[in-house]
Amino acid sequence: MNRVLAFRYLEGETQETVGKRLGISTSMVSSIEKGTRRLSVPLQPLGYRNDRFDVPPMTDPLHRQRSTTRVSSTNRAKEILRLGGEVFAELLASQPAGPTRGLEPFAAPMTIEEIDDAAMDVRCGVLGHEATGPIRNLTRAVELAGVCLVPIAGLQGIDGLSSWVDGQPVVGLSVSVPGDRFRFSLAHEIGHLVMHDRKNEVTEHQANRFASSLLVPPRDLEAALPSTPTLRDFLDLKDVWGMSAAALVYKAHQLDLIDDSRFRSLQIQMSRWKRVEPGEFAPALGKALPAMVEAKGGADAVASRLGVNSRHLRDATSWSPLRSMRTLS
Repeated sequence: MNRVLAFRYLEGETQETVGKRLGISTSMVSSIEKGTRRLSVPLQPLGYRNDRFDVPPMTDPLHRQRSTTRVSSTNRAKEILRLGGEVFAELLASQPAGPTRGLEPFAAPMTIEEIDDAAMDVRCGVLGHEATGPIRNLTRAVELAGVCLVPIAGLQGIDGLSSWVDGQPVVGLSVSVPGDRFRFSLAHEIGHLVMHDRKNEVTEHQANRFASSLLVPPRDLEAALPSTPTLRDFLDLKDVWGMSAAALVYKAHQLDLIDDSRFRSLQIQMSRWKRVEPGEFAPALGKALPAMVEAKGGADAVASRLGVNSRHLRDATSWSPLRSMRTLS
């Protein structure tokens, strides 16, 4: 993997168009991307210095996506993640007062209990939160723990993805979802970062369990629910915990806090909502990387100093909130 291929993924361009930019043949672009030929022309037409030809290594991103997600969208999201992590790590190294990385991979869990324990370890040991009670601003807590967050905008079908970029934990998140979904996706991706090195059906279920336990510890949910909870009870809990009523209902059923009959009844009631659940609120968007870039003079100044494409850097730092929604109080 190198910057020429990364540029194509970010721009969605063909080898032919990149070759015209660089003044070389399509076959030469192909050879450079494969690593069988050396780059012999300036990268400047792509917006990068030649010393940026090598890209930092990253783990294969694990991400929540729909079946309709295009490969091109996944490739672009991956490279936004890589560039965000690359710049974040370099700026962090020059700002010793910045966040200290506290997130580290754990051993892969084998049981539900181990997943719940891992979630509690991250909640208390990494995020510095108490064992009980809602995490009011998960985004801020995660960024203070040294995780780089980048926006994934305009890529249909991708809610979130995560990777270790040369040892730096990075999470990319959709800017086009309600706050409860944003929070759950962030918690889900943190679960991937600490528990998994590859994706399969089992890991997705594990990451969902991790996210649920991180946001709402089982004992807290048990204490908060009445003996026969109604849908109104779950909507009230959504306001407190920042997790969707649907996810809370599912979690309550998992924990045997509601029986099969009550679970089915609640699902029928929720089906009337179609795709819009009541009580939506705006997500708490990432601030750490944009603030670090602004502190160094803005995207253009940082891109020039580091030798990276300024438009690509803005893509990795520009969050667009859903302004019509309320914030979580």
